[in-house]
Amino acid sequence: MMSSPHCPITELRNSNTTNIEVCSPIDIVSLLQKCDAEIFDGWDDYPGIFSERIQNTLNRIVSVAATILENPEEGAIVFSGCGTSGRLAFITTKTFNGRLKKEGKTPCYQYIIAGGDKALFTSQEAIEDDPVEGEKILEQTTAGKSRVLYIGITCGLSAPFVAGQLDHCMKNTAKFTPVLLGFNSVDQARNLPIEKWDQTFLQVVKKLEHTEKEGKGFILNPIIGPEPITGSSRMKSGSATKILLESIFVTAHTKVFCGQFVRIPDFIKSYKMVCDSTYKEKVDIAALIEMAGRSLNAGCCIYYLGLDNLAIMGMIDASECPPTFGATLDDVRGFIREGYAEFPINEGNISHLGKHFRISKSDFDKDILPTLSKDDLIVVLTSDTDIVVDHTTKETKCQKALVFIGDETEKMPTEVQSLFDKTVNVTLPMSEMSRTLPEQVTRGNKQLYAEMSVKWILNSISTGAHILKGKIYQNIMVDVKVSNNKLFHRAVGIIQRYSDLSTAECKEYLLRSIYHTDNLKDDQVAAPIAEHIAMATPQQKIVPVALVAAILKCPVDKAKSVLEEHHVITTAISSTLEKVSSDAL
Repeated sequence: MMSSPHCPITELRNSNTTNIEVCSPIDIVSLLQKCDAEIFDGWDDYPGIFSERIQNTLNRIVSVAATILENPEEGAIVFSGCGTSGRLAFITTKTFNGRLKKEGKTPCYQYIIAGGDKALFTSQEAIEDDPVEGEKILEQTTAGKSRVLYIGITCGLSAPFVAGQLDHCMKNTAKFTPVLLGFNSVDQARNLPIEKWDQTFLQVVKKLEHTEKEGKGFILNPIIGPEPITGSSRMKSGSATKILLESIFVTAHTKVFCGQFVRIPDFIKSYKMVCDSTYKEKVDIAALIEMAGRSLNAGCCIYYLGLDNLAIMGMIDASECPPTFGATLDDVRGFIREGYAEFPINEGNISHLGKHFRISKSDFDKDILPTLSKDDLIVVLTSDTDIVVDHTTKETKCQKALVFIGDETEKMPTEVQSLFDKTVNVTLPMSEMSRTLPEQVTRGNKQLYAEMSVKWILNSISTGAHILKGKIYQNIMVDVKVSNNKLFHRAVGIIQRYSDLSTAECKEYLLRSIYHTDNLKDDQVAAPIAEHIAMATPQQKIVPVALVAAILKCPVDKAKSVLEEHHVITTAISSTLEKVSSDAL
């Protein structure tokens, strides 16, 4: 059953990856490459990232940013989002505050992530549905600032947390310049009621259109096409978010502090070169997917180790696996060498919150190293040829891989590579970039290019590994966590996609799975979605159980037994569909 033509583009199925769950690792990487190319090449007939409208909007945002950077003591540049968007807000803040410090200027970048700093590590999605809390946090964050550039990131134009902040900005345009960053057309913004609020996201966007016409706000929404795994905005949308934010603020910094003019299209094209160079190593990336899949299928874990922002990219990728694939918090984890000293979050060191907030290399050595088995996988991330090889690499008997991002002049020593079972060497095409950009710009942003390359590689590894584990059916995440409003409606849509039932019937099957009963009480049916989410969030396999029950038209207990018998969701669903077909003959 295909998606409705009215379905938001970010929720559509990508035709490139319809059968990705039966592909080999090398074919998985090739399909992901095709999807990522759409960021730059465009999708369908929609205005893409290089369209005149988008480029004009980018240039106007650069002008506002430059004004604040000229006097950073009094102003603020705020990035805000939920989940992946909030994590990218954090790393962008870290990057550009660091650059301001090097210029001897006051850092003026700030990030907001729904759920606070815990959400940088583990999913805190319920708060994404609270526009009032979003507004309150924005007020607190910008208190005492006279001029604020606010960028609210919500890939599907759907997060109520961001809607509340945009609405607050539009009430005070003397102080705020609001920017909405997402990847659907305006008319596809979510138009569902928001609990305890009097507006929908679409109504907020319509107001922002008027604000934009007055020159007091912006909508930045290039259409880059559906995600390779349906709805997984951590992938293409996350990559495009990072590219657009960095293009804006590299351009603004270069203008203010170097007196140079950078054409944004040229800078974005440099990321396309990085994308092409990364996927040139698809054979080696595929080998890492195979290793990672072996780990997960053996009940073992994947660990990303590194330093500075490359390690943070690993931590971001790891944090996305539980909500995306129904993974445990231990299946994929990231560690950064110096811990919170390299990870400057608003709340400081929060390792006291539990083991999943213990993030330093010393924490890894103490907590993880003694437990490693031969099927666990360590992936070391670096752009430094002088990598320090310690006992973790030399002595452990688990699978070990190295991801090295260098340029044409750098090569990882053979004696280092020999310590790993597999190495992915990506060569950044710095010379080619310098044909269209000042060398000062390309060299000065090598770290950003390395981060993007690592993101594409790690997204491939974690996605491919979960495909090999059977977490994907066709290109749909069927084991999605029902942990916020967006995911509740996505779950209903998944059930409807593979059944012949109405929306109301699909919602009923979802509620049966959530409440473990085939005889729903009136108060359960009538409860607000927030109550359903609170009940569903801590549970496992809510959507697969509901889906199997809906397809078989069977009780939820029967659906659970089918899943217990087959374990792998893809197999369970396939066998269920075969049974339905044979019964019909």
